[in-house]
Amino acid sequence: MDEIFLKDEQETINFGKEFAKRLKGDEVICLLGDLGSGKTTFVKGLAEGLGIREGYQVRSPTFTIVNEYPTQRGRLIHIDLYRVEDFDVEQFVGEGIVVVEWARNLELCDCIIEFLFEGDGRRVVLKFNKKEVRYGLSG
Repeated sequence: MDEIFLKDEQETINFGKEFAKRLKGDEVICLLGDLGSGKTTFVKGLAEGLGIREGYQVRSPTFTIVNEYPTQRGRLIHIDLYRVEDFDVEQFVGEGIVVVEWARNLELCDCIIEFLFEGDGRRVVLKFNKKEVRYGLSG
């Protein structure tokens, strides 16, 4: 398990950009944390790091459930399960990089990122479920 501290929104975006550099393209990244903790902000940085196509802007999929973005490195599929009890995330596995906010089935996740309020910033805890993903993301 790895931890980092992010002071503000810009650091969260930068973390997402750096994280994107280490992805192969078919990972499932699960995001946990309270409302407003930085999950969607992280996805904005991730999308920038993946080279989101011009004209697309990352928005929270709370009401749409799934938002898809074309990037220079394939599809970014952003899923928000906050208000959803039953949803088949597996249908998207292998279709691109899948990011799931409020994930319930953590066994699907290659990496779990938890955003925790701490003072004026966020403590971010990363847990890797698969060794090959950890190697790629941590080194």
